[in-house]
Amino acid sequence: MTPDSDEQAPNESRRRSTPPVITDLRAALRGLVARIRAVPAAGLGRSALVTGALGALWAAGIGLAVAALSLVLVWVATPASGLGLTESLRIAGLLWVIAHGTPVAIGSVTYSLLPWGLAVVPILLLAYAGGWSARRASVDSVRGLGVLILSAAVTYSVLAAVIAELSARSTASVSWPWAAIHAGLLAVLAFGWGAARSCREIVAQLVPAWLSAMLRGGAVGAITILGFGAVAAAAALTVRVDDAITMAQSLHAGMWGGLGLLLLGVAYVPVVIVWSSAYVIGAGFAIGPAVVVSPFIPVTAPTQLPPFPVLAAVPQSATPVAWALPILGVVAGVVVGISIARSSRAEGRLTRMVLAFGAAAFSGLALMVVSSLADGALGDVRLAHLGPSPTTVGVLVFVLVLLGAVPSAVVPSPPARAQLAIAEPVAVAEDGNQTDDQADRTRADLPVLLDPLSE
Repeated sequence: MTPDSDEQAPNESRRRSTPPVITDLRAALRGLVARIRAVPAAGLGRSALVTGALGALWAAGIGLAVAALSLVLVWVATPASGLGLTESLRIAGLLWVIAHGTPVAIGSVTYSLLPWGLAVVPILLLAYAGGWSARRASVDSVRGLGVLILSAAVTYSVLAAVIAELSARSTASVSWPWAAIHAGLLAVLAFGWGAARSCREIVAQLVPAWLSAMLRGGAVGAITILGFGAVAAAAALTVRVDDAITMAQSLHAGMWGGLGLLLLGVAYVPVVIVWSSAYVIGAGFAIGPAVVVSPFIPVTAPTQLPPFPVLAAVPQSATPVAWALPILGVVAGVVVGISIARSSRAEGRLTRMVLAFGAAAFSGLALMVVSSLADGALGDVRLAHLGPSPTTVGVLVFVLVLLGAVPSAVVPSPPARAQLAIAEPVAVAEDGNQTDDQADRTRADLPVLLDPLSE
């Protein structure tokens, strides 16, 4: 008997000993894999479904790893805290879910005014995963892009619900349905934005030019108003920096506690910017029951706030100069109108007016959504309602931006400046002179060359 026959004998005996059920199961799995591979890669194919889910899993895994590493470092650095490794990991999972905007219940109190700065990490991860997934899947259709985003959003929301259940504690917990909803919406926005950037040609087919100009103008208006709010908040905090330092010292947090307090303050910066923007446009914001901070209220009613350093920027009084702050909303509208006039130079005045109206509406809607994210509770009774009224902010932004956008969009924009034409190289005949046709072409181009110089 040859060596080959000796090797084949055990294999044949192994095949005979394999139960028929296992053989049928293997055959079924091979057939399933073959059918999956036979599906085309584009559109509704394997890549769009699988790659979207893989991108969401990657973003969630990295985000959880960042949160877990932070809590493990705190656990190692503060052994006197009494937290074990398992408890630290559960807190990390809870922190990751809260970073998506999910309200957290601590005892009998629900905290819904969350530090939206924590959402920066999952947003960046989801946007990068969206771009990677779109390139990996080679999406070449609108339907394929939709399936990619939907697959990622469903996977991400299911994972968030699971983490919310696993990280629930007796003292703090989040609702897994709300965790799934918030994580799914954030995944649609961030993952979809990243995927859309990698499929600009496909997105261009969906968004007409007039809608693109309108959305771009609205985004310019919203960003400008938020920029004014950021400057106003920074100025107020600079003026009252001594009060902020006093608040921080009164907490006696120590080195690690002070670092955590600093990070929490940075995470609440987006909320403070939205509050400041609402103050700038005249809507104001609430800091308790029947207590409103507004540029049109000379003295804010006294209320007891937690000793949080960022809250030192809350103005206690308003001077008559503050009444002029809403003019900044009109200035933002002027910027919107200029943007529309430049991007729609060839359109008529009526068209530009309609675009300015739509851009103002989009700015108001954007600030309304942002204000709803900065409105919530940090406790009960006096801290049960903090933040601006989203409806009031949206209406005021729409009116102020419209007042500045329509006139600046309708005013004729300056014509495009003529540019010097670049003459093509002229072939020279053997005798060193131009041919008759070349000379005629040069004389015809001469007025074009000299026209900008004669202006």
